[in-house]
Amino acid sequence: MICEVEYNLFLMSLISLVFSMLLVIVGWVSNNKYAILASNRVVVTALNLEILLNFLIICLLVLSESLSFFQLVTFQANLKYFIFIFLPILPILLITFLLETGRIPFDLAEAETELIAGFTVEFGGFFFALFYLGEYFHLYCFSVTYVLCFFG
Repeated sequence: MICEVEYNLFLMSLISLVFSMLLVIVGWVSNNKYAILASNRVVVTALNLEILLNFLIICLLVLSESLSFFQLVTFQANLKYFIFIFLPILPILLITFLLETGRIPFDLAEAETELIAGFTVEFGGFFFALFYLGEYFHLYCFSVTYVLCFFG
C-alpha cells in the first residue's frame, strides 16, 4: 500500500526550494567568482518564481480544502477537472514551470552562449552528472505536480 502524505503540495514546494538553495552551495563550492555570480542570479530568479507557485498552491488549497494529491484528484472527480477553472492561468503556470526548471527557451541560467557554463563551470564527470540528474528529477516532480493538480 502506498503511504499517503497529507501535505504533498507543500512537500513539492519544499523540494523546489531546497533545490534552489543547493544552487548557492554549488556556486560556492566551485570556488570561482563567475560561478558564484551565476548561482546567485539563478537563486534570485528561482525564489521570485517560488512566490508565484506558492500563490497557486494557496488557490488550490482554497478550492479543494486540502494539500494532498489524493484529495485533489478525488475533488476533481466530482467537479471535473481544475483545468477548466484555471484555464486563463495555465499558460502562465506552464511558463513558470519552464522558468523554474530552466528548460528551453528559458535556459539563461546556464549561460550556454558564454564561455563558461554558469554555476557548473568547475564540475565535471560524476558530480556534473549528479547535478543534471537532480535537475531532471526537479523537472519530473514539476510535471507530476502539474498533471495531478489540473488533469486529475
